[in-house]
Amino acid sequence: MKIEPEVYIIIPIHALGLLKEEIQYFYPKWRFHWGEGGFVLFRTEKDFDLKKLQKLPITFSLCRGKLLLTGKKSEVKKEVKSALKKYDAHCVHYWDLIDETGEMGDRKTRGNVIDLIRYGNDMYALGVRFQVRGDFAPFNGASPIPKAKNSPSKGYYKVAEAFKHFRPLVGHDEVFLDVGCSPGGSSYFLLKKGYRVIGVDPKPLDKIVYKDFPEGVIQLNQPFSKLKAKSLKGLPPVSWILFDVDLPPLEALPKILKLMNKLEDCVGLIMMVKCGKTFSPSQFKELDKVILDYGPFELKKSVLPSLDKEFCLILSRTD
Repeated sequence: MKIEPEVYIIIPIHALGLLKEEIQYFYPKWRFHWGEGGFVLFRTEKDFDLKKLQKLPITFSLCRGKLLLTGKKSEVKKEVKSALKKYDAHCVHYWDLIDETGEMGDRKTRGNVIDLIRYGNDMYALGVRFQVRGDFAPFNGASPIPKAKNSPSKGYYKVAEAFKHFRPLVGHDEVFLDVGCSPGGSSYFLLKKGYRVIGVDPKPLDKIVYKDFPEGVIQLNQPFSKLKAKSLKGLPPVSWILFDVDLPPLEALPKILKLMNKLEDCVGLIMMVKCGKTFSPSQFKELDKVILDYGPFELKKSVLPSLDKEFCLILSRTD
């Protein structure tokens, strides 16, 4: 009997539904096999080259690779050495998706790596994948970012994770336009990093933001719908826009990109895209078209550990 190739994907548990929807739409020949503890298996129509598998634009995935075998720890662990040799892999990552711990090997080197994954009480998987850069451990929806002492909201962790995962090329003295800044978690992170912030929100920032950073932040008390380039006249030139507002993404994004094109010093956008009634993975092609119409941009997008039913996209100007 022919054995179908299996691809494993490691995700935050809360992203499973969105991942299945994305795969069903863009890769209809893949069949969901099963998932447990942030470890998901799909049966595919062909055996993918590891580099090509890594390049597939699957948004709701922290990492993915080719499954080698599953079984009890003793059965799987004895195959690690031979897998390292067979695939010329440079390190092993130990993922414990049950106790939310692990030992990550070399996360900076490009090349093949071996994953030893605990996904059940005594159930393990062995897989191989091509690594471009370090990966997040999923932490079942809890952020791996160290706790911020005075941050007023979860927005701190969203932006911190985006910086950790995407590593945007942001200079040392940049100005962020933080749209949807209240109560101030995202602004708090940016200010703590040494950036200046112009916040936009009809609701005020938490007082702790002004107390801890009395000179780094200005707020425009208005909704995004009324924000114009002239609203920023006389203020420091904006280098980046951070957008986290509960609006239909395909409605909001053209307005953001139009604003970016009017701000001569603005080189990038970090946007939290909420999925649900106003956006689904099947609309990614429409999202890409909007970006192309206002480009040229380099586009990166991914789910992050603390994002619930949303993902983060980053656009950087390439001209």
